[in-house]
Amino acid sequence: MDYRKIEWIFLIAFLGLNMFLFSIYNESQNEESLISRYNQTDSLEKRLANDNISMAKKLSTEKHEGYYLSGEQTDMAVALDAAREEAGGTPLIDAGISVTENTLTSNLRNDSYINVDKVEESLTEFLRKKDRVIFGDEYSYLKNFSNTKEGFQKLVAVQSYEEIPFYDETAKIEVSLESSGELLKISKYSQTHIDEIETLREKMDLYTEYDAINTLYTNNRIPSGAKIKWSQLAYSRILKVREKNVYVPVWFIAIETNEKTLQVESVNAISNTITTNAIVPKIKD
Repeated sequence: MDYRKIEWIFLIAFLGLNMFLFSIYNESQNEESLISRYNQTDSLEKRLANDNISMAKKLSTEKHEGYYLSGEQTDMAVALDAAREEAGGTPLIDAGISVTENTLTSNLRNDSYINVDKVEESLTEFLRKKDRVIFGDEYSYLKNFSNTKEGFQKLVAVQSYEEIPFYDETAKIEVSLESSGELLKISKYSQTHIDEIETLREKMDLYTEYDAINTLYTNNRIPSGAKIKWSQLAYSRILKVREKNVYVPVWFIAIETNEKTLQVESVNAISNTITTNAIVPKIKD
């Protein structure tokens, strides 16, 4: 009998129950105010319009499927040593490297550039350079969390599972940029990586973008006069059990307020509960 698998099943069942109870609690807390505030027969679009909340595009009801996943954090110091050994003495990101708590940071000594008109293509080309990046072919550009405008210029590339990207601190490359004429120069990057990715349950139907925005709106997380800029479905860590991380699909929703500040809210796409700023529990024993 696979006791370890049974342990995971009970753990996921426990998480699911907690999320369900939390959802019921949230709904009960908001029910009275919502009934007084809105005509429940109105569509979400109409209620948003009544509060002068605009959208960059029409809300999507497209159905997606996803999993509970587990993955193990890669020891980047060990991975770097293994990559150098495999390279057989060929120079491999051998200058300006530091590793702290499984995060590899590389301050580039050789010039690499991003073409602002071909950002994804330029970044992909850089990531595929085996003498600059390890595991580079496992990452892809994540536009919504990147920025090439003057000020804080960065690009984000992430790992994915069955075409749904990860987005948290455990599975991404964050590239820092500097202006250099018509190009952007890569000054450094930081990298984390996960391995041994496994499904913990069968594939599940997920709540839609429409559902997630409705949850945010009915919980007063979208202020009047705001604009919904974009949404992104991505796996995010919700739990760490010993050496394993547990991930679920999450809707990230970017909201621009009247003051032109951008706030990014998150909603668990399995339970449809708000997870913005949630602390990741860590179980060591």
